[in-house]
Amino acid sequence: MEEKKVFQIGPSIGYLFTQGMYDLQKHQEFLDEAGANAAELVMYFKEEKRQEAMLSKRLNTDFVSIHLEDFYPDGSLYRQVFVSKQIFDKQQAKIGVLHTANVKDFYLEALTEIGINVAIENMDATRPSGHARWELEYLLKKFKLKFVLDIQHAFKHDSSMVYAWDLFQMAGANLVFLHVSGQNSASIHSLVHKADNKKSITEFVGKIFSQIQVPIILEGYYVAAPEIKKEIDFLKKELGF
Repeated sequence: MEEKKVFQIGPSIGYLFTQGMYDLQKHQEFLDEAGANAAELVMYFKEEKRQEAMLSKRLNTDFVSIHLEDFYPDGSLYRQVFVSKQIFDKQQAKIGVLHTANVKDFYLEALTEIGINVAIENMDATRPSGHARWELEYLLKKFKLKFVLDIQHAFKHDSSMVYAWDLFQMAGANLVFLHVSGQNSASIHSLVHKADNKKSITEFVGKIFSQIQVPIILEGYYVAAPEIKKEIDFLKKELGF
């Protein structure tokens, strides 16, 4: 009998940085309290304390992704790529995910050549690019990239989720994890258990999981660890774990 894969789920912890928390030991304590075994760290070059924090300690969790920053034109390409690689290696990250709005070919080339396993994600409807299937498929093939399906971004384009399923089929074996959140009157990225569209989101994740199980990174806004624990417990129940 085939052994069931471990369900890997946890938050983007960029929100902790925005709350002034730069001690990665406290990030680890947050993840432990929430019952998370996955996390996404978020880079921001105008805030050097973030980079210093991410190089100071490795998170002890099953799955780590790094949300790479868009190319920062006021800085050095070499420094941005080199520091990204340092953090990627320090955290033993599986994936470095990058936005595709106005993505620069030379930046993708530099990141992949230095040894970062780069994935691109689909953009929401407010962006001028980064969401058409042909555009995403072109980048995946040209640079041999992986793919992160942002389900809430896809929902904003098409609430029937036909477009989201089209992206899932396009990604195929290149799909590495999901960005999962919902929406409500207070936020375009809410935790799913607080979302008005929770049924659409959970049913779609369940449809994906009937085909393939991949890690989930939670992108809904939160303040405290119990909120993430409630989200994880909610999704585990909805998905049958």
